[in-house]
Amino acid sequence: MTHPLRGRLVAFLSLALVGLPVICAANDENFRAIEAYVGHYQEMAAFDGVVLIARGEKILWQKAFGASDYRHGLPMTTGAVFRIASLSKQVTQAAIGRLIDQEKLSLDSTLAEFLPQFPHGSRMTVKQLLEHSAGIAHTNRLDWMDMRSAMTLDEIVAGLAEEGLLFQPGTDQRYSNGGYAILAKIIEVASGTSFDEFITTEFTENGYPSLGHESAFAVVPGMASRYAPGPKYGQRVDAELYVTANRIGGGSIYANAGDVFRFFRACYHGDLLSADTSQELFRPPDDGDTMITGRSPGALAQIYMDFAEDLTIVTLSSNSAWPGSFNPDIVSLYRGEDVSLTGFTLDTTPMSDIDASAVVGDFIAQRFGWEISIVQDDGQLVFVQDQLRTAFARTTDGEFHLPIYDWLCRYGDYGMDFECRQRNPDAEIRFRFTRR
Repeated sequence: MTHPLRGRLVAFLSLALVGLPVICAANDENFRAIEAYVGHYQEMAAFDGVVLIARGEKILWQKAFGASDYRHGLPMTTGAVFRIASLSKQVTQAAIGRLIDQEKLSLDSTLAEFLPQFPHGSRMTVKQLLEHSAGIAHTNRLDWMDMRSAMTLDEIVAGLAEEGLLFQPGTDQRYSNGGYAILAKIIEVASGTSFDEFITTEFTENGYPSLGHESAFAVVPGMASRYAPGPKYGQRVDAELYVTANRIGGGSIYANAGDVFRFFRACYHGDLLSADTSQELFRPPDDGDTMITGRSPGALAQIYMDFAEDLTIVTLSSNSAWPGSFNPDIVSLYRGEDVSLTGFTLDTTPMSDIDASAVVGDFIAQRFGWEISIVQDDGQLVFVQDQLRTAFARTTDGEFHLPIYDWLCRYGDYGMDFECRQRNPDAEIRFRFTRR
């Protein structure tokens, strides 16, 4: 039976997949549908990476797409190493678990036990730091955190101490890379070694050889180069470079797809930590499945785990694009379910300066407060967000496709605002931007 996805992918794309053959012949039709789906994004310059599907401990299917280095013509391989962005937090959590099992700390240990000079340290616990409820600032939003210059962990901790608390510990919950930098320092004090060395000793040398902490300016063998959709539709550019080590604890870990799969499975199945500690730190959710995502410039990492089916799907990419329903769609395709994307056809006629002038300008996202700009560049509209510049592609029905988020966008009267939606027809999320 032909999978329902066939014929529903965007017609203007032709697939040119680069990767390794299918490992397992089971469910070939579904795997071919997954290939077509992922290859669609790879052709849009929105994906370069590896998809892995496993049941139990067995990898059923694994495939590489795109190139690990376009400049030198190096194809992507399933052994390629990727930055796993915020999936790093689970590695830090597991490191804390190791120290719990070694009786060097507990979830109720206070920060003051390890950093007695840190303000209010006696009022925040290891558990609150893990759960983003300690009140520590999110380093991504701090002016002194210059991601182009390397900082030591002590400098980061000192900066966070000067920031003060966002809220009283335990009274709120706000996502914080800063909290995980504090956890990295706790790991150093409790273990008597550096965060890098602890990760190497406990994990890299104990069954996860590709996994490690990216030290400042380190050259990691097998690391895929970083890309993003560029100011020409369908073309890649180098992603914004930044010092990954400055995200220590919260976003500094790298690994290949196989080790991500094995590591997370070990965390959630009690093979990495004691049974009690695993239950405390990696208890499966009540609804039976979980999706964990990490994203940073030139990196997208997702892992889906269905504990009832013992199904794991890992997606690692060295591309900053963010297809919102990527892993859920792959899950559906694996199960033989229908996945449809809102299709479009490109309008290749040049856009006049008059037409462009009505929609260029500065905008703010009502939901997230993002400040972005729309500019004209060589006849194309370009979406500008911080250092990111990626092209809008006009469609024949008057919309604009934005590959960095896989959105279809439509302008209001006179370009005063525009609204974007995901291409999954069932998606309820809407993104509205108003002119500043």
